[in-house]
Amino acid sequence: MKYFMIIFLLLPVWAVAEIVPHKSPYDSRVRVIDYNRMDVVKLSTFYGVSTHVEFADDEAIKDVAIGDDQAWNVVPRGNHLFIKPKARKADTNITVVTDKRVYNFALMVAPRSTRDATAWRDPNLVYGVKFRYPEEEAAKLAAELARKAKEEEFKRRWDTVKAKFATVTKEGVVDFVDQDIIPVDQQNYDYWMAGSDEISPTAARDDGRFTYLAFSNNRDMPAVYSVDAAGKEALINTHVEGNTIIIHRVVPSIKLRKGDAVVCIRNNAFDPNGGKDNAAGTIAPDIQRVIKEKQ
Repeated sequence: MKYFMIIFLLLPVWAVAEIVPHKSPYDSRVRVIDYNRMDVVKLSTFYGVSTHVEFADDEAIKDVAIGDDQAWNVVPRGNHLFIKPKARKADTNITVVTDKRVYNFALMVAPRSTRDATAWRDPNLVYGVKFRYPEEEAAKLAAELARKAKEEEFKRRWDTVKAKFATVTKEGVVDFVDQDIIPVDQQNYDYWMAGSDEISPTAARDDGRFTYLAFSNNRDMPAVYSVDAAGKEALINTHVEGNTIIIHRVVPSIKLRKGDAVVCIRNNAFDPNGGKDNAAGTIAPDIQRVIKEKQ
């Protein structure tokens, strides 16, 4: 006898139980439940009552299979499922396949009458159930926190760069093209950028005529495109001085590309009228360009 008892104790035990959705604090007949692929969700109703099941907003029902299709009315619509028993004894199961997940339900029909006023107030009755997705919600929250952290880090670094530029003396800021001395107060540092780190410049500025993109020593130099209001890209004339790409124009939007890497840059202070008057041929107010005639 002891021998057989030991064998029975060693036999695996399977737990069979449906999951009952949590009751809403506002109305017990409206439920919420966290999605688990291995759960069977129990829905209790009675003859004459319709139950609404709501899945994720970005989900669409593809197929529905029900054990007793003669005893139930089933209407799938987008990410919503409406079910209603057509018989009083119609306990069965239903499987719903969406474009993202699979759901299993046990449908229970209570022996209640629609004429019984207390039946409609039964807290075990399910009028509606909405699924939640904790893992996806946690992943979205983590991604949002990471995005905000990256933006804050970029802003911190950019503020540092702007602060360094602000301390440069007049003699320290030079137009690489014509060697005109450009006052600091005529420089624009109000640029926003986002994209691939491997080709992101460490600083961006313009002097009203040219745009300067500075890169660290270990960054690859990308191709430079201007982007118009319709999003159309066009290669733009540039040349390189040391670790700086000098763009021969000032434009509202720039896109950098190298392989699959992409960086978008926006000039927040772009002036469509061309900024300060440079009729003298330079941006510096105390310097004038003179074109000498041939002798």
